[in-house]
Amino acid sequence: MTKLTPRLNAIANMIDPCNVLADVGCDHGYISLFVLQNWKANRVLCIDISLKSLEKTIKLLKRNKVDDQAIFYNCDGLKGVKQKPDQILIAGMGGTEIINILYEYSQRTSLDSIETLIIQPMRDEYAVRKWLNDNGFVIVSDRVVKDKKLYHLIKAHRGQQQLNEHQLMFGAIEVDYYNKDYLLWLREYEEKCVRILSNAHGQIAVTQSVRGTLNKIRNQIKLVEEKLC
Repeated sequence: MTKLTPRLNAIANMIDPCNVLADVGCDHGYISLFVLQNWKANRVLCIDISLKSLEKTIKLLKRNKVDDQAIFYNCDGLKGVKQKPDQILIAGMGGTEIINILYEYSQRTSLDSIETLIIQPMRDEYAVRKWLNDNGFVIVSDRVVKDKKLYHLIKAHRGQQQLNEHQLMFGAIEVDYYNKDYLLWLREYEEKCVRILSNAHGQIAVTQSVRGTLNKIRNQIKLVEEKLC
């Protein structure tokens, strides 16, 4: 059985048993293989815009004799997908790109059939949370996982939720804050704001905005440090 990296292992553990999983941006196919070998889905839609990556997935699943439970799509996002998944995984893309994929899908197919979304954005987590909040999804897990870098993993179910500004900025689920990986992310965020301030060169609007954000980050750091002590 393929050994998953910490990031992929965390993603795989978020996947609920389902009928059809869409693995958007399947890359080498490791998650698709894990899902089928562990009976987490009856069928996996393996999707990648890169034909080269998709061919790696096809070879991996054939080698492990589970390719008969997969359908392969060389397309952009979900644009060419005919089957209706009840669970969608989109990992390793920018948050705006992920939102565009889901928005485009919603324009031709109702999102009501989607039971679960698992999203691992490379940036723009705030925008992802806001889109989920505004489009009938409840975030049930919102974690930071350290691999070679720090990654945000967001899992959402169908439902209604009203996130406040603090939750949009720092994460929807408070219990997911209290770990060392999350604290590392906060400190990276703090350092980024300090760098921006040092290069603001008297731009008052930028300085005021970033200082406000920096104060919020430092308050959050204090909260998490107190909980971890």
